[in-house]
Amino acid sequence: MALLSELADKLNDYCQAGFVIGGRPVSSEEMGEFDYALAKARAWAAMTQRSAGDRPSYHAIVGLMGSYEAFVRDAEQYRLAHQRDPARLAALAREHDAVAARARASLGALADEG
Repeated sequence: MALLSELADKLNDYCQAGFVIGGRPVSSEEMGEFDYALAKARAWAAMTQRSAGDRPSYHAIVGLMGSYEAFVRDAEQYRLAHQRDPARLAALAREHDAVAARARASLGALADEG
């Protein structure tokens, strides 16, 4: 959960920088980091579904994964378009905020379960 939240922050930074870091474009390999984290999170969800699938925190974390996945997908499409669009950039920032909100909700659900 923390990893997805931190990577969403990193991806948002990439978006705001126009996917140029240190004077060079962000590579597809670097973008793969975001997909790899999602794959790991999905593997965790699959392994724990039987034991934790009925818990509110599990559903909150699965929701976080869905928001994160949409953000990564849309950011990648924006990167590949090579067109800077302030409206799309603003939409990506809202998606990032949604991921952050889901991460906070997941932490809250875990705390409530105690």
